[in-house]
Amino acid sequence: MKAATIITALLLVFATGCASVRTRDAMGPEGDWEYVIRVQPRVGSADLETGELRFRGRAIPTFFSELVVFGQRYQYRYRTERDPFQGYRADEEFELPEIIEAGPELTRRERNRGWYLAELEERRPGTPSGWVWVRRENLSAYLDPRELREFAGYYGLAAIADRRGVTRDRRSDVQFRFSVHQSLSR
Repeated sequence: MKAATIITALLLVFATGCASVRTRDAMGPEGDWEYVIRVQPRVGSADLETGELRFRGRAIPTFFSELVVFGQRYQYRYRTERDPFQGYRADEEFELPEIIEAGPELTRRERNRGWYLAELEERRPGTPSGWVWVRRENLSAYLDPRELREFAGYYGLAAIADRRGVTRDRRSDVQFRFSVHQSLSR
């Protein structure tokens, strides 16, 4: 019995050492959002890091190449040989452009659906303060974070990668890489 307890304790220590949380930031008025960076120590090379956005305790699937949550932009990044980071990364240099609510008032239908298509600067009057802005390739919108999966399903967005970093949708992978390359070269 004692040996089993000791082995269990050692396994727990080993497991927590293998994947630890380096950063956990709460965001929003009620703390509904979290940004978590997980670290997987590796022997002989750089630690693997994974950035994850969470809404109400659930990880946001990797449907989007970028999200703006409470004035902070997060961009999806692939792991490379030079950069051991994968997942959503906070863009520390991002400055939120001045957003003047303009255009038509948010309709009851759009509010009930939970989103409307718009660029970041095109926030409409009546948009709830808790809605976030998302982009994937040439599709961008303001949306209720409770409708992320519904929005992705409606527009046929496959996850860019699963939790292990394995790309699921090769077609969207090529399109995403092109759009990232194009935006970096400007």
